[in-house]
Amino acid sequence: MTLALLRDRTDVDPVADPEGARTFSERVVARTSSWLAPRQSRRSFLVKSAVVGSAIVVNPLTYVLKPGTAYAALCGTCSDGWTAFCCTINGGRNSCPPGSFVAGWWKADNAAYCCGAARYIIDCNASCPTQCGCRCSGDGCDGRRTCCNQFRYGQCHQEIRCYGPVVCRVATCTPPWIYDAACTTSSATDNRTVTHGSNCLTTDCGRPSPIDVLYGLTGGPGGFLGPQISREAPTGDRRGSYAMYTYGGIWLLPAIGPFEVHGHIFDRYSALRSTDGPLGFPTTNEAGVAGGRFNRFERGSIWWMWATGAHDTQGPIDDVYRMFGGPDGVHGWPIAGQAPTPDGGAVGRFERGAIYASSRTGAFEVHGPIHTRYDQLGASGGRLGYPVSHETMAAGTSTRFNRFERGSIWFDATFGVRALIGGIDAKYWQMGGPTSEIGLPTGEQVSGVRGGRSSPFTHGAIYYLSPYGPGAVHGPIFDRYVVEGQTGGRLGYPTRSVYDAGPDLRACDFEHGRLTLRVSTGVITAS
Repeated sequence: MTLALLRDRTDVDPVADPEGARTFSERVVARTSSWLAPRQSRRSFLVKSAVVGSAIVVNPLTYVLKPGTAYAALCGTCSDGWTAFCCTINGGRNSCPPGSFVAGWWKADNAAYCCGAARYIIDCNASCPTQCGCRCSGDGCDGRRTCCNQFRYGQCHQEIRCYGPVVCRVATCTPPWIYDAACTTSSATDNRTVTHGSNCLTTDCGRPSPIDVLYGLTGGPGGFLGPQISREAPTGDRRGSYAMYTYGGIWLLPAIGPFEVHGHIFDRYSALRSTDGPLGFPTTNEAGVAGGRFNRFERGSIWWMWATGAHDTQGPIDDVYRMFGGPDGVHGWPIAGQAPTPDGGAVGRFERGAIYASSRTGAFEVHGPIHTRYDQLGASGGRLGYPVSHETMAAGTSTRFNRFERGSIWFDATFGVRALIGGIDAKYWQMGGPTSEIGLPTGEQVSGVRGGRSSPFTHGAIYYLSPYGPGAVHGPIFDRYVVEGQTGGRLGYPTRSVYDAGPDLRACDFEHGRLTLRVSTGVITAS
């Protein structure tokens, strides 16, 4: 394996070439190797010859006079036969450039770049058809070759049979099978490259970080994140770290762990300033749900599907949305990112509803026909204000309702959707709401004579006229009031709701009279 490397990297064979055809360096290799021959097997002799030769080819005289110093050579030239590092030719990125793939690797032990641990050199071979041609990189330090050496170790992406020359080399302390899950653990060692470097490479003194491990599990450069484009670095708030890739990123919060974000969700996360924004660090990898995808974060979620795009839910709105089943629930998928309301609250909009939040009310959902009517009335900026309850079923009925700061909206198949607003709604709930003797609302609030208004119920109605306020009329007294012409009749508006007037008596006061019911007989008298 090592001899093959030497041949492909230097285009010489120190064993097969005749003495007369060799350069000075090659003759030194042969003679130095012969010193080892008496004490070595043929196989060991050949290996040691190659190792010695690799150092001498770099700097023959210095190596003879000061053994080992050739290993300290950082920069390289086009004539030394080695391939340039990827960061030299790929805009500073220590990753395979477009048009190449991770094809194989070897390691160099006791590398200062990795604080004494093994350093891994990963070959990026050109894809087929090959678009690059043999040249020198032209870099002042790492002037080595690119797209010249037709060579492949082959531990990575063995499903790719066709390959071109080595475009460049990646240097990393991360084991290749973690860097790219398509690499095997079959090891090749060549310590000649232990100090090879470039101005754009820095010392990497860590063992594989959790970010490296997760990157490997996603498939590395060949996975859905693509090649790495920036090294792991601290986040702006210094609580964790992150690394960026062609199609996404991985963020690490030590107390939680590393999680990836990619694709459309990554685009939305980036638009929200990632960890510097309202969502914080990711707390899950991307996962599937209801025909789409999502990521959870410290303070919210981002949801994506083809029909609606990628949108976020944050804080209490996210909590309510997930409590109601997320995309699988009554609201469906988000159709817009969470947005502020004019008075400092927030709203998240969904396919079949919305969730509103404010500091004074908390977060509550509205959906279906009730949501449609709420929007018609101006939503949180309209007459009703913010919701103060989730949609609820009235006990013992099929009627559903939401309560709001200044009213309520009701829905069932019999009466449809209808709203109670302001003082009429407040009076209704003061009476006990759906459990009161006036029953359920049966229609929309309507305007009456002289600027008043009223709302009908199963067993009566509530009327409102300033300065009297709301008055509830129900039961037999309401039936008689209807006969009298209600607010347009001689009695006018109620000035007091139905009340107990004494033993066996109930009464209701109006602007121009009173109706009194004797409960035992059902007789009503007007005065």
